[in-house]
Amino acid sequence: MKKIIILCIIVIICGIGFVHFRTYNTVSYNNTPEQFTVAKGDDIITIGRKLAKQKLIANRIYFYYYAWKNKLRGSIDAGDYIIMPKSNIADIVYKMTAGDTVKSIKKDIKVTFPEGWSIKQMAQRLQEKGLPAEKFSQLANNPTENLYQEYPFLHKGSSLEGYLFPDTYRFAKDSTAEIIVKKMLDNFNIKVDKNRRELISNSGNNLHDVIIFASIIEAEVPSGTDRRIVAGIFKNRLDIGMALQSDATIDYIKGTPEIKHTLADIDIDSPYNTYKYPGLPKGPINNPSLKSIDAAITPTETDYMYFLNNAETGETVFSKTLNEHNTNKQQNGL
Repeated sequence: MKKIIILCIIVIICGIGFVHFRTYNTVSYNNTPEQFTVAKGDDIITIGRKLAKQKLIANRIYFYYYAWKNKLRGSIDAGDYIIMPKSNIADIVYKMTAGDTVKSIKKDIKVTFPEGWSIKQMAQRLQEKGLPAEKFSQLANNPTENLYQEYPFLHKGSSLEGYLFPDTYRFAKDSTAEIIVKKMLDNFNIKVDKNRRELISNSGNNLHDVIIFASIIEAEVPSGTDRRIVAGIFKNRLDIGMALQSDATIDYIKGTPEIKHTLADIDIDSPYNTYKYPGLPKGPINNPSLKSIDAAITPTETDYMYFLNNAETGETVFSKTLNEHNTNKQQNGL
């Protein structure tokens, strides 16, 4: 019995140590933007050693593991990079594999796509920046066979909605729609890494369903701390065959967000109407953040079945029964 207790303690300590290692030892210590140089011929070992020496990564062993896990050998470009404060390894690797050097940044167009934006909104932002918005929209909505082959994580036959990772990018003035799309898909491939995909696979789900789920969570919950709870609520509904009843999917169908929907709205005949049809909708309704994706992968288990958002305070209010939910709606002016 004593041996079992000791073994359990060791396992717990190792688990805590691993979480500490993953959470704290992967973030840089620089408090101001700092330049880092990758020289021609630098291999992964050299780059990791230099990053650690400049204290841009806290532990080069995890950098090596991350590089091995994501098959990054030969994919990091030589050049001078600006590493922002508190960057994690994924941020640093993305910058280096995307070739976001100091030299390129001075000439490029900076474009920010907020979390939860749709292809349509992203195209509008590209148009504002003088980049090929129409061709971007065409390619994102109707991907080529080459894209499906180059990025096997994509759901064949579907648009790229959900997979164009929201972030700040820098594009050359003459960038084609294909270059823009590939840069965003490359970012998705790095951020939604093999560890996350293994968690998805081990849970019996598939990536596409998780991205659909995450896109709904992204649109439904403004607060990152509540997303796992809401994900748990939606999972509870899915588990018993109850319709998700997501207002965000109605907003997606109508094209405009509204605080309250009419009976006619929730009766719209669409594969995206989660009031009318149980289960997940046809596809993602936006391009979700990593926090929403993580919430979709590991929802919080609760007895809650309902929630609402107070538009004035931003608070998410949870309830276990429909009666309790209706009372909360009245109390929150809904």
